[in-house]
Amino acid sequence: MKETNETFINIDDFAGEDEELFITIDNDDYNAKILSFCKSIFSYKMVEDKDGQRDLSKNYVSELVNLLKQLPRPFTIVQETYYVDATFRDSYYNYFSNQHFPIRRYSRRLSFFEGYLDFEKFFSTDAFDNEFMGSCVINPLLTGIIGRTLINPKFLIDFSQLHAYMRLSTYKVHVYGKTFSVKAFPYRMQDEETMRCTEVTMLNILDYYSNSYPNYRSVVPSEILESEQRHNHERVLPSKGMTYPVLTKVLSEFGFEPKLYNIESVDEFTLSKVSPEDEMRRWLHYYVESGIPVALNLLPSGNIGSGHSIVCIGHGKLNDNLWGKAENNKWISWKNRASCHPIINSADLYDEYVIVDDNIPIYQCRNINELSALYLDMKLQNIAVPLYKRMFLDAPDASSIIRSVLHDEKIGIDVWTDKFLEKNEDIVIRMFMASSHSLKNFRVSTLKNEYIKATYAIIPMPRFVWVCELYRKSDYNNLEAFGEIVIDATSTASIGNDLKNIIMMHYPNVIGVRYPDQYENQFDDMAYFDDDNVLFPGFNKNLSQI
Repeated sequence: MKETNETFINIDDFAGEDEELFITIDNDDYNAKILSFCKSIFSYKMVEDKDGQRDLSKNYVSELVNLLKQLPRPFTIVQETYYVDATFRDSYYNYFSNQHFPIRRYSRRLSFFEGYLDFEKFFSTDAFDNEFMGSCVINPLLTGIIGRTLINPKFLIDFSQLHAYMRLSTYKVHVYGKTFSVKAFPYRMQDEETMRCTEVTMLNILDYYSNSYPNYRSVVPSEILESEQRHNHERVLPSKGMTYPVLTKVLSEFGFEPKLYNIESVDEFTLSKVSPEDEMRRWLHYYVESGIPVALNLLPSGNIGSGHSIVCIGHGKLNDNLWGKAENNKWISWKNRASCHPIINSADLYDEYVIVDDNIPIYQCRNINELSALYLDMKLQNIAVPLYKRMFLDAPDASSIIRSVLHDEKIGIDVWTDKFLEKNEDIVIRMFMASSHSLKNFRVSTLKNEYIKATYAIIPMPRFVWVCELYRKSDYNNLEAFGEIVIDATSTASIGNDLKNIIMMHYPNVIGVRYPDQYENQFDDMAYFDDDNVLFPGFNKNLSQI
């Protein structure tokens, strides 16, 4: 056996020619370093121009360059040059391997770490998990070179200037025998052959759910295409894109009970100031506030031309300039309009949403009227919501029930808040869906009144509930609520009996609950108490504040 005095082997021996596996990018001539790094990756694809220089303007280079320039410097790239990516390898054997001109089997994965890192530190130290920023797969294709990408958004966006709330999942990433964690939402580009934007939307959503919940499994592109083929009248390879009606059918085959909303089907009421576009945006906001990634279908004005598909995973901060419009769109009780408390919908106070769009860098916060960065004339046409199979009560019906409850003559807001609110004082509502486990845990840990804590802990609830928090205008910015309504998300709406879904009503100094075997609309358990600590924190477990 050959003896050696070296402490470590040279890991760069496992890289390709003229490549390093540990590359540090700092502020010292970082543009040149990034371009040089990209050149080393894509040298086999580069063509020389008339001056003998490598053309670095190609799409497959510029996309990676843009990503690397967003990362905070200094940072270290750890390369895995022969990486087997499940998504690409599936597409390779299902499609690319059958082509005449050969395409490489192996992907490349780049893992990013804050600061300076080398081979010795990587393998001799375990205390740098917090420096892990995420990873990015590079596929050996001409288009759609960026494959599965998992990067914590705090490393990509200056959220000191832009506050956002988004749904993320904690992923485990294994790099050279070490395991790292990253909170992220998956991102990848379409390759324009096996996957277009809608298939990418589907794959990202399924990737998120399979990592977050045991009810769902990981899916590869060929499975999506097989399901898509069952609902098409012609071949799906090469892909021409998937329609949203087909997308919802495919989601159903993978364990969801999806809802599809089309702007043309939204009712427009003559006396209402709320447009169909604003109403559908409210529904979108309810789902996003619930922590549900939502597929959005954008179409050009006049529905002429091809559309686009993206994922919405969060929203921006409250826009103070929208208070006037929100107040113009408030709800009132027509039966008791002289003394009722008008209701402002908090969904009307937001107009920016966090999207995952394969055409642009990940985690972009875009205005609702300009969700596409490439096609500014595109408007929201369809919303597809991947609901859990027992989420029977959807957002429009939940909103209608909430409105009826708040204006009810026996248990409504006007009955119980006369000592807390001024006459005709506006209130703000915030609607979302939550798991009963998360809601109970949050309330028990944040409420101050011991009796109310116990009530939340003991009352039986289904797995998912719709929640409507109640705020005074002055308290909403700080998310300090004075009450809430909890309704059953596993039930359905009933015409003329909106109160049958109520589980709990919580107003200042009064709380009422219904047990599963109690008569509809009956609140036998009503508790009254005097408590100066009326306000309590708004629920914040559905979205991560970045």
